[in-house]
Amino acid sequence: MSGGVQCSISLPSHLKGAGKMLKTVLPRLVTTTTACHPPCLHLTSLSCLPSKILREMPGDVAGAETPSFQYFWQPGSGFYGENLGRLTQLSAEIYEEIVLSHIEAVPVPSSKGVFTIGDYGTCDGTVSLRLIHKIIDHLRNKHGPDLKIQVLYEDHASNDYNSLFKTIYSQTSYMTKFTNVFPLVCGTNFYKQCVPDQTCDIIMSSFATMHLDNESYVRCSNTMFPWRSTSQEELHAHREAAARDWQTFLLHRAAELKPGGLLIDAQAAQLGGSNRPQTRTLTYPVAENGTGTQEESAQDIWTCFDLSWKELYAEGIITKEEFQSCTLRMTYRTSKDLKVPFENAAMSPVRQAGLNLLKEPEEFLSHCLVKTLWRLKLQADGVDDRMLFAHLLAKAFGVVLDATLRKVLRNIRPTVLQLSIIKRFQQVFIQKVAACNPETFRSEIAMRVLVAQKSK
Repeated sequence: MSGGVQCSISLPSHLKGAGKMLKTVLPRLVTTTTACHPPCLHLTSLSCLPSKILREMPGDVAGAETPSFQYFWQPGSGFYGENLGRLTQLSAEIYEEIVLSHIEAVPVPSSKGVFTIGDYGTCDGTVSLRLIHKIIDHLRNKHGPDLKIQVLYEDHASNDYNSLFKTIYSQTSYMTKFTNVFPLVCGTNFYKQCVPDQTCDIIMSSFATMHLDNESYVRCSNTMFPWRSTSQEELHAHREAAARDWQTFLLHRAAELKPGGLLIDAQAAQLGGSNRPQTRTLTYPVAENGTGTQEESAQDIWTCFDLSWKELYAEGIITKEEFQSCTLRMTYRTSKDLKVPFENAAMSPVRQAGLNLLKEPEEFLSHCLVKTLWRLKLQADGVDDRMLFAHLLAKAFGVVLDATLRKVLRNIRPTVLQLSIIKRFQQVFIQKVAACNPETFRSEIAMRVLVAQKSK
């Protein structure tokens, strides 16, 4: 292994069967690559897309805003589920285990009533599909066929609902097995109330509440990601916005839940330094330099994206205004941040609304499927394919950045130049990731899971 560190990690007991899943997942991740020379995988390069996807984009028309995803994938294509969704699948299995372990706590007053499951920030529904199937199966076994089950899918109004509907009504969906099940879709931002009071029995949200409300934008002077800002003023403003949004989210869910209903929220946790989660799944690898100290280099996905954007500014490809305007509305919350709204029962609006923590937020770290693919290729073929590793991460995680990049660039750039800049940005990111050792690169997915219940 070129500059590599030998590392052998076996799958934990609760992830048994992941090996079988890899046989299906990993080939799909590499369908756009060949041998050791993958073709262009830049998410936003239209020249890399099939001709049937190419079409006029009316994003520059006054009053019309094209959903960002339509610039690089076709509505209904299931791009999210096949890429970023698949990379989070192992985390989804851990989340699934937590949800199912608490379902008995939800009261069902009548076997002929209505039980509502909310999936907030659903994207195309692929990540939650199996979990919802298992919840329905449990309810059917315990309460019989007459219980009416609503499944509420929530996301922003410009979501790829074509892919969501294909997921819900596919041959592998719970809709083909169960009757008396009614899927519903809501395009209301979850920082507002989405359904009437006391509608939902379970509300689930996975990796969605790390995205902040439109009103919570904090412009940063030296980074794309507000938690990386070196300005104490910017950090303070961002943390206040993140705390405000978290409380807002909780208050709306408290109103929507029935008495005894559950809220189960999973948020991304930050890796590296003192923030490294202590988990039952993986021991996180630490890169060391010749002096035996931890490397201070681009060893995670967001750092590489950030450094790539800074490099474009240093090269004069983007302006200072473009560089500083491209701040994402994302956050990482600590366990303490998650718990604050539930503390001080007498003063907490969330507690006064009836929402209470069932237990301390738990931290988990799951395997990176792209890293597993890299290891399998190394072991099977003796090929240390770091370019493949970098390409696949760019393809999956570039989805998170694209909307912000386009919003910034289209203000002053023609479409062709926008594409050229974003393509260069992806190229720089791939180069930076490929220069790292995949064994110690922080591509594993860490998350914190919070379980709360509304007073009965």
